[in-house]
Amino acid sequence: MLKKSTFRLAVFLVVGGLILTACTPGATMPAEDFKPTAESTSEVGVPTADNSTTDTVGISQTRTEVTPEPTPIPIVDNRLPPEQWQQWPVVPELTGREKEIYLRGLSLGNDPHSFSKVGDCQAIKEVLMGIYDLNRYNLTEADAYLQETIDNFAGSFNRDGQGVRGGFNTAAVLSPLWADPTVCQAGENPIECEDRTHNPSFVIISLEVWWEGRTVERYVEYMRQIIDFYIEQGVVPILSTKADNVEGDHRINLATAQLAYEYHIPLWNFWLAVQPMPNHGIDPNRDGFHISYDAWTVRSYTALQALDAVWRGVRDDAAVAEVNPVATVEPAVEFADIQFSPSPADGLLSADASRLFFSIEQRQEEFTRSAGVFAYDLAVQTLVQILGESYQLEDVDTGGTRLLVSKGSQLFTADLEGNLTSITEDLTLTDRNASAFWLPDGLRLVLLTDEDDQQVLSRVDPVGGSWETLAAGQITGMIKPTDDSTVYWYAGQCAPDNGCDADTLWRTQNGNSEAFAELSQASFSGDGSAYSWAENAESDLMILYARKTDQSWQNYIYLPGNRLLDMAWAPQGSRLVMLSALRSDYTGKSSDARVFVVETGGMSYNEYYAFPGLNPSVAWSPDGGSLLLTSTLAADDGYSLQFRIMNLTSGLFETLDETLQIGSSEFISINHIFWIKPSSNP
Repeated sequence: MLKKSTFRLAVFLVVGGLILTACTPGATMPAEDFKPTAESTSEVGVPTADNSTTDTVGISQTRTEVTPEPTPIPIVDNRLPPEQWQQWPVVPELTGREKEIYLRGLSLGNDPHSFSKVGDCQAIKEVLMGIYDLNRYNLTEADAYLQETIDNFAGSFNRDGQGVRGGFNTAAVLSPLWADPTVCQAGENPIECEDRTHNPSFVIISLEVWWEGRTVERYVEYMRQIIDFYIEQGVVPILSTKADNVEGDHRINLATAQLAYEYHIPLWNFWLAVQPMPNHGIDPNRDGFHISYDAWTVRSYTALQALDAVWRGVRDDAAVAEVNPVATVEPAVEFADIQFSPSPADGLLSADASRLFFSIEQRQEEFTRSAGVFAYDLAVQTLVQILGESYQLEDVDTGGTRLLVSKGSQLFTADLEGNLTSITEDLTLTDRNASAFWLPDGLRLVLLTDEDDQQVLSRVDPVGGSWETLAAGQITGMIKPTDDSTVYWYAGQCAPDNGCDADTLWRTQNGNSEAFAELSQASFSGDGSAYSWAENAESDLMILYARKTDQSWQNYIYLPGNRLLDMAWAPQGSRLVMLSALRSDYTGKSSDARVFVVETGGMSYNEYYAFPGLNPSVAWSPDGGSLLLTSTLAADDGYSLQFRIMNLTSGLFETLDETLQIGSSEFISINHIFWIKPSSNP
């Protein structure tokens, strides 16, 4: 059951690529892209928010009561003062606040059998409690009581979810840039995504990376936002101390204890648990931050003890029995109107003018909708709405006259007047590229359908009605075909709340299928003779590879950035464009999307003006002379879509703001976009 989130992003200013690297204190971490806006006390002895002029993102919280609050439970906090946190027990002492949060969460529909983790590399499933789902543990007679907790939370232990990744810190988990686009909705940050998809009643928060030059005040500011978010969702936060003292004075552990004391929430004192161990649980052969292999066992065991203590402390059969969830069905959602200026026109597009085709997605809290399919005529500068709400664009034929559109699992062909012809009602819903494409001949299409717990890749003649099966299995997506006889597709295992495993790119050619490469994101040249992909090499560089599809040749180049945002080959020739994100300077602030056009023959590149906004994407003009760049911008009153055309000769932008203004008070984004020059193709 879905629950209503009231944690909403209010203002995005400048958000680009936050650095995310190995989970080490010396690595460059995600930047300070957020400034809290919620009022908070300074009981922990640190400022609540500064008034610096650095570009930040604010978060506001509006509380919508959907059910009466549970009867307040008296809070009794007999813990030592936080300055004596080193004497706090490993297993949390409870105050009563936990039960109040828990009961409210049950009334919102939280799953009492689910918990989440938020953390860095020392929160991954191999280090933190994954063994309890894998049955790789032995409980002593004295520990037998823990089996009940293991059984209750089965399925939550051996998963990382969306809130855990090596290098994550408090800023990263609050940034939509680091949300997995194959699982998360546009505009969601990792903890919002994890809360929506896993629906926990408890969350263990272990964000302990320290890096030179940052302040504990920043850590506290962002931790407040994380804690406030989970309490508002009725999820009980369990904070954790860390084993290391890289900062030299234990200031992170002290601040964590101060927050736990102020909020009256549990603290799992992992630091104390490893003090009897050699080197206090720190691996002596590494960097002073990573814990030893032996400490992994202590970490998992004491975390289980902490979870068990909190779970038993909030359980009250009589009180729980009185909690009724708000709703047993998905509630109706009132989406805000999308504003167009000027309003979309009725009628036909120019006969031979270049045009943009795209669909818009709108998000309200955890709910999303497709807001329609549109075309923009670049000659007469007119926006036309082809199809209305709930329709999503999948592809456009090379002639620019026929569309593939979906409505849920239904797939249709559509003309420019919006007349529909049904193709299937079993379309596979995938977030990787699209689920259906036209072949270059403009006569046939390829699509994925769900059949008997697997996905089937088929080539279809929509006019003649013939279907040809090309492949079947656990297919997670396709790449737009560049010739009529070859289709590239991904195979792997996917979980609704945890994305897809490392996928294998397969090739089906002339009826034969073979594993092609171990890649999770690739782009193919217009003639299908070469492909490209990017990998992170160092903290501030990526390696961009280009290789012939017959595997006979490969070249590469280093480019700034540690996060690939988008890439695409030019329609003709050997050029490709790549959007990447990079930490701008020592402060760790994130950059806008950096735009590189690479000539793969000699592996040289030109860099153009950076491009601001969330969810940036790029498309080539049909003649290869320009780029279309799109993103979502935010302001105090909502969000708007940004469309800019960059001339590659001059490097200058042309904005379409005067004739293409699209905004909403809720988060909106471009779903798929194509730049088409009409041709004589059918």
